[in-house]
Amino acid sequence: MDYLKSPSIIPDNESVMFRQYALASFFGKLREAAIHHCNFDLAGTLPVMVECADESQSLKALYFMATFGASPFVGGRVGAELDVGAIAPAAHHAENLVYVMGSHAGYDHETKTMGKIYREKEGGFSPCCGKLAGVIGPYLKEYEYARNNIKLFKEENRVLLEIPSRFLGMNSTDLANPARLCLRPSLIRGDWESKGVMTSESPYSVVFEAHPDLQQALKAKKRTITHDPSPIGDDLTGEYFKFLWISSDPFPDGITRRLHPLMHQVVCSLDYAPMVTVANVNTWIEFNRFVDAVQAIPDVFSKGVFGVSGLTIDLYMPTRSYHYSNVYYPQYAFFKPTGQAEGTIMGPSEINKLLDAYTPTKERPSLDQILQCNDKNDEEIEF
Repeated sequence: MDYLKSPSIIPDNESVMFRQYALASFFGKLREAAIHHCNFDLAGTLPVMVECADESQSLKALYFMATFGASPFVGGRVGAELDVGAIAPAAHHAENLVYVMGSHAGYDHETKTMGKIYREKEGGFSPCCGKLAGVIGPYLKEYEYARNNIKLFKEENRVLLEIPSRFLGMNSTDLANPARLCLRPSLIRGDWESKGVMTSESPYSVVFEAHPDLQQALKAKKRTITHDPSPIGDDLTGEYFKFLWISSDPFPDGITRRLHPLMHQVVCSLDYAPMVTVANVNTWIEFNRFVDAVQAIPDVFSKGVFGVSGLTIDLYMPTRSYHYSNVYYPQYAFFKPTGQAEGTIMGPSEINKLLDAYTPTKERPSLDQILQCNDKNDEEIEF
């Protein structure tokens, strides 16, 4: 599959978010797929959750319990990072494992935009996942500075770029920001050393002629360029720069280390907010880690494994008694039959086609029914 063979190419947001499921529908179909496609006996099946333990996603735990009759085994860390060390212990508890994985992002109903979730206890909107917002923050800061301060203008029928010298390595950078945006030669005509002209009006910037390919791209977009410098804005795409990790400290965590090589593509995504794009990319990376781990851990060889990875969109419904709700976008899946070391990978269209083949049973017990049954049989226990 291309999304496994090309780790330098981020998944397309549209292709991985073309099918949305309410939680009741998704978990009902997941249950039927586990029984009929995977041939799992649910009595010996353990659900595993690799997602953020976030207040906006607590409803999922109830669906796990109602669907599989068991509280989900915790298989991940904050940021929906796969805990590889938890795979073998999970396998020791059951004959089959059903994984549900993926990052989450929010939706603001008032502005109808994705990328924010209303935090009831904080009394306002904030990014989610908070972990991913913290990771992407330094990169977004650098990119926003570049897109606003690299200027385009025209002089003598030439398209020119005025570039702050900090992006050329000519002065110290913001030491508080561990990531630095570094421009690629494909942005200008010629080379950095011989073709730049230091401006007298602004000694901390250098003027270059724009690369012919960039000029052609601007012409194709019918961008108006005048003698007055204007920010390059969205035309500073990922092909014109990369990020360097300039902090003397190493990457603070595995999520940052794995996302860093792809951040130049993430921050300039236009179809969805960068917060949604980074959630999709993180989901894709962790799914790849999941597939590699399951096929390499001997404790899992004899077990059946079915894993679905996707993006959760958090919704806030103030008119409901329980204000939070979720919808789920399945993106990738992996199925390893019992007793086999290797499994089958499914892309977005394949996993959705599989789920569409099943209708949730109406006989699935509700959580209230489970609790009522338990209450009816409770007896006073004396010690």
